[in-house]
Amino acid sequence: MTSFDSLFRRVITTQSFIRGWGNPLHLQELCANRRQRVAIRSECMKLVPAESVQENTIQIVKQETKGNRLILDAKFPSPLAVHFPHLVPPEVATAHFQLVLPHNHRLGIDSIPIGICYPGTGDQGYTRRRVLTANPLIKQYGIGSIILENPFYGLRKPKHQVRSSLFYVTDLLVMGGALMLETMLLLHWCQKMKLTPAILHGFSLGGHMASLAFTTWPGPLSLLSCASWSTSSTAFCEGVLSRTIPWPLLKKQFYENKAYQTFYEYLRDGEKSSRSNLIPIDPVKDMMRLVMDEFTSLEKYARPPESNMPNAMFIVGTHDGYVLRHGIPDMNDLWPGCHVRYIPYGHISAFLFNQSVFHHATAEMLQRQQPDVKLKKNPIIPRVTINPTTNNT
Repeated sequence: MTSFDSLFRRVITTQSFIRGWGNPLHLQELCANRRQRVAIRSECMKLVPAESVQENTIQIVKQETKGNRLILDAKFPSPLAVHFPHLVPPEVATAHFQLVLPHNHRLGIDSIPIGICYPGTGDQGYTRRRVLTANPLIKQYGIGSIILENPFYGLRKPKHQVRSSLFYVTDLLVMGGALMLETMLLLHWCQKMKLTPAILHGFSLGGHMASLAFTTWPGPLSLLSCASWSTSSTAFCEGVLSRTIPWPLLKKQFYENKAYQTFYEYLRDGEKSSRSNLIPIDPVKDMMRLVMDEFTSLEKYARPPESNMPNAMFIVGTHDGYVLRHGIPDMNDLWPGCHVRYIPYGHISAFLFNQSVFHHATAEMLQRQQPDVKLKKNPIIPRVTINPTTNNT
């Protein structure tokens, strides 16, 4: 684990899941719906059918020109809130995004490649991603951006929540489900508005949410997932983020409420690996591992269409102290044909020093999806491959 990642986390005082696990009945319902609907592409598509998305489904609330950029703020009802309103706080029920295009773009008339950009942990609002990602992508490659506000962040932050400190574990699970369905709606809308071809991309939490959303779409699509991997379980149970979790509170709730123990046994019974036959040293941490694998492991979701595999890339830091890769599925095994590139950085340093690498890879993945896409410069060039090393923990 890199010392810089560890030191940076000590400076950030935000904690995770400060009120505990969340409603155990919601845990059970979220799990059942993930397995029966969201994780099965054909069933997931029924939650956001193409015919339900029209041009006016998206409400433009603000439009302005800044220099050579056209910036539109927009919103729409989150499909997860439509189908499961009791699971979604009212502030989260409306999705917000900012659309960044060239100043002379005619929305719905002109065609332009588009990236849907997801936020990393704590990245609230639009400014950081507009400055670091959207503006360079337009300037260098002619790629527009949809900067999607995260559930529980910014305009979607529940009352009394401080910064990005989620109240419950279930909030993270709702976040993932909401973003997956919202992405489907946005992709339907993009097709109607000639915002194509499209790529989903993000860093860390944003990269993983992009990966989850990538599994839902049956048509042509690209993915760039930076500083994320096949599951979030090691990040929350072993990585730097594990220090932000109130383990004593989770333990207290676990042993005081039989419903949590019942759900834990349900997850253990359904685990196919040989590890399920072992008695865990710490049942509370084991439950966190099982919950995160249940909801965030890409192994638990539909494999993307084979035609989209060459359009997907993971950029991984070889010294990442947040996203640990040992003991979990390798993306080359889960998604045969996807691209994996390694950079010799930790989590934070990868973000600070590799923005141009991420921009280039975004354009490259769009061009792999559609070779004749009109970009300002050709991104596919020979690149140096850095041999992977294991995480130092």
